[in-house]
Amino acid sequence: MECKSPRLPASAFARLLLPVCLAAAGVGAQNADDLPAGIEKRSYEGWDSSIFLNATETAVQVVIVPATGGRVAHFSLDGENVLFENAATLGQTFTEGGAPLWLGGYQCDLGPESRGWPAHPQLTQGRARWKFNGDFSVHVAGPLDPRADIAIEKDFVLAPDTGDLGLTQRIRNQSGAAISCCVWDRTICKGGGFVFFPLNQKSRFHAGWSQRRSQEAGSAYDGEHPASVQTQVIEGVLVAEAVGAVTRIGADSPAGWIAYARGKLLFVKYFPWFARGRYGDGGNSVEVYFDQRAVELSPLSPEVEIAPGRDYTFPEKWVLIRLPKEVTTAAQARKLVRKIPPTPFHTPNGAVP
Repeated sequence: MECKSPRLPASAFARLLLPVCLAAAGVGAQNADDLPAGIEKRSYEGWDSSIFLNATETAVQVVIVPATGGRVAHFSLDGENVLFENAATLGQTFTEGGAPLWLGGYQCDLGPESRGWPAHPQLTQGRARWKFNGDFSVHVAGPLDPRADIAIEKDFVLAPDTGDLGLTQRIRNQSGAAISCCVWDRTICKGGGFVFFPLNQKSRFHAGWSQRRSQEAGSAYDGEHPASVQTQVIEGVLVAEAVGAVTRIGADSPAGWIAYARGKLLFVKYFPWFARGRYGDGGNSVEVYFDQRAVELSPLSPEVEIAPGRDYTFPEKWVLIRLPKEVTTAAQARKLVRKIPPTPFHTPNGAVP
């Protein structure tokens, strides 16, 4: 079956996003001498022909790097980039047959992780094609994975007034057989801040959240007895300080957002949640990884079957908010919930479209 993105509200954001969702798949490089409003094309940290989206009424900037699979390397407010950039791989690109690169930033991947997909660096790190869709918007098409005949496409649109970023992620099945998978958003931010999101009052997990643990047969998410000194539940909201030992946690959160506060910057990622969706990794709709350097925020789509020649799309909205003072405790992070606007996504009856 062909799966489409859920209905969006008739708001200014939705009107910006809709034309992007309908972008054509065939794309190619365009002339930089005639660019739409809000767009620049120039080198970024050694990567050629990077795409800059610049809001006009707020100091938000987005940098998309086609040379590394169309990943987002930079998402900033007032020049402060919330995304992690690996200094050791700046300017590097994937070479066919070579080792994968740890680049940081955002990329869409094939999930769920527990499926144990064969390595596919070409899919997420190979050079992407692109085209501009109009003012403040761009379409990026990654290379076809040579082993699975799957491609990942992304559409970006930046609201010129608010700086909110609309993102549509698309997995396209160009093989001759159906595939069962989900969209796995992997957004790597600078470490040291606080991740938080509401828990499900009717969670399938006994503890309301889960923690990934190693087992004899591999690894799995434990929802019975998760325990992390960096993680606590405060009035129904899980808050994790992204420091210390390597930690992986998840939850079947129905809120449709995950937030990250670091210093005076609050980063909110909105995404649709489906009550009747079939979620992988034990049922997680959102997952978090962190270590001493970085934190990865991962909203997940439900797992769906994509027929040959069809695609599945999963939209998101990103927001950056400047805070009046630095967040230094989990309790302060919990209080920020009231600053987060409602989700723009609606999923009638909770069914996966």
